[in-house]
Amino acid sequence: MKLVVELKYPNLIEEFSNIEGFILNIKGLSCYYDRGYSLGEIEELIRKIHNNNQLVYVNARRIFHEQDLEIIDEMLDKLIILGVDYFFYGDATFYEIAVKKNIVEKLIYQVNTYMTNYFDISVMLSENESVVSSTEISYEELKNITDKVVEPIYIHAFGYYPIFHSRRELITNYQMYRQIEVDTSCNYDVVEELRDSHYPIEQTENGMVVYIDGAYCLDKEINSLGGNNYFIITSKFINENDYKEIINIYINEEYDKLSSLDIIYTKGLLYEKSKLLKKEGGASCE
Repeated sequence: MKLVVELKYPNLIEEFSNIEGFILNIKGLSCYYDRGYSLGEIEELIRKIHNNNQLVYVNARRIFHEQDLEIIDEMLDKLIILGVDYFFYGDATFYEIAVKKNIVEKLIYQVNTYMTNYFDISVMLSENESVVSSTEISYEELKNITDKVVEPIYIHAFGYYPIFHSRRELITNYQMYRQIEVDTSCNYDVVEELRDSHYPIEQTENGMVVYIDGAYCLDKEINSLGGNNYFIITSKFINENDYKEIINIYINEEYDKLSSLDIIYTKGLLYEKSKLLKKEGGASCE
């Protein structure tokens, strides 16, 4: 199995030299992470990863604005010199800058709500090195994609992923509206009126994000999703010991051991309908 793992802890490089590569989160460029590095810190990390003949990926998934363009340009120049192999991105602004720098072959397109079918993935593969398939689809849809696509793609195998992102500081707005004090550095959940699930939320410099209500988990499904594809493990909300155990479980394909960890798992929409029609019992708008 080709595993790509988020580098939440630098010591993972020494412990897992047998995976395909590591994703680095960089302050000012990345989003949806809980451990970011400065440009000054990553040079040594990149050297160590490459010494193991592994790939270096950078999370460049921020939503960028006009005032960010000069910063992105400078950061990209440094990261190219440092030898970053691939960039995960979703903003068209980043793509245009990458085109000007002639590094389209380093781009992996990742927008969770878009890459839901073979046609869309084929289009984006024609403009990027690869794509990350959506987690908001059924197993049958995912299997159909991997059966048809020729080029290797990336599939989210484990971890919390965002289901809502707003540039607005909604927790701060809630605090002002309710006239209460809210510590934005703490962990909070949101519970909708018609659902019982708890969805983790956070407010950062990138805005307000709501995450899925458990760690999304592909396990035995992986064996049927193509041997040439890459599988991503992310670390958001997972402690160090559990994270290392999860990586080992996936390396050894010992998925039954996942149940021994104190983690809430979810299959997302793998085996559920993506929406509930009104005639089938959905909430009325009246």
